[in-house]
Amino acid sequence: MDRIKILDEAMWRQVPKDVITEAEHAAIDSTVWIARQGNGHIVAMDGPGDPEVATGDITFIAEVAPSRRQNARSG
Repeated sequence: MDRIKILDEAMWRQVPKDVITEAEHAAIDSTVWIARQGNGHIVAMDGPGDPEVATGDITFIAEVAPSRRQNARSG
């Protein structure tokens, strides 16, 4: 849960546990979003920069940070 930033508290209560688990497992190297689609389904998905999800009626509920952080380059 420490990797999850909740963006919409009211909608967060409606997110199924299996969607949260799916998002946590998918967010290995990049951020995964939990969102409510226009058709009412709550899903784990790639971020807003993905061309397949850039259009349509989507409400972002939470952001799941990657489990692996890239090492900072020392200078």
